[in-house]
Amino acid sequence: MKTGTVGKIWQITRRLLYQNRWIYLFLMLWPFAMAAILLVPAGRPEIDDVLSILHQECFYGLGLVAFAGSALLGNEQRSRRIASVLSRAVSRRQYFFALVSAAWLPLALYVVSFVVSGSALFAAIERPLGGLLALALAQLVLGMWTASAALFFATWLPTMLASTASLAVLAALGLAGYAWPGFAPARLLFTLTQGDLTGAARMLLHPGGFFLIVLAAGLLFAAGTAIFERRDLRLKSD
Repeated sequence: MKTGTVGKIWQITRRLLYQNRWIYLFLMLWPFAMAAILLVPAGRPEIDDVLSILHQECFYGLGLVAFAGSALLGNEQRSRRIASVLSRAVSRRQYFFALVSAAWLPLALYVVSFVVSGSALFAAIERPLGGLLALALAQLVLGMWTASAALFFATWLPTMLASTASLAVLAALGLAGYAWPGFAPARLLFTLTQGDLTGAARMLLHPGGFFLIVLAAGLLFAAGTAIFERRDLRLKSD
């Protein structure tokens, strides 16, 4: 990707992130608050409590991506910012990539907080960090897929239906992991939101699920871009 192209994409992405900066700051602090709830009263929390909190945080992280990604395109159209941006020698492909990036990058920041706060919890229960790192990586990889899926649905569905569709597909993938443990991508999501720490750590030794999810994210991104490039965005002023 050329330097000029990267610069254009980053400028759009940065603006999109800045618009919701306080929400993202709150979300980055939330894992620390949850860790404090477990650590301050007890000092040494129960393993089941730690696991439950971590799974909830993983699910909320993916939910953040689904809702943010689904809303970005609609917000840009309603504010007519999209017309201003596309009039500045920015291609629709570049714009779509910036939207996907703006949906995924907050998750990356959230995962940093997830790992730092989770490390304190793991130290308290004296467990190795392999499971925590596997959960963090799974969030990042599944977040790529969720961001691509959310923007894909947003190109041809209203905002609420797009976010619902993204979460519905995630739920179906999780149920598939429960029913067919051998299906790596589905097992990845199931372990992320329901499985044990040992199963999470094993994911690092068998990266097939990660690869397939990244491949699926690429296909969804390509399909979403193709639709976005042909869609009537109603850029003209009324």
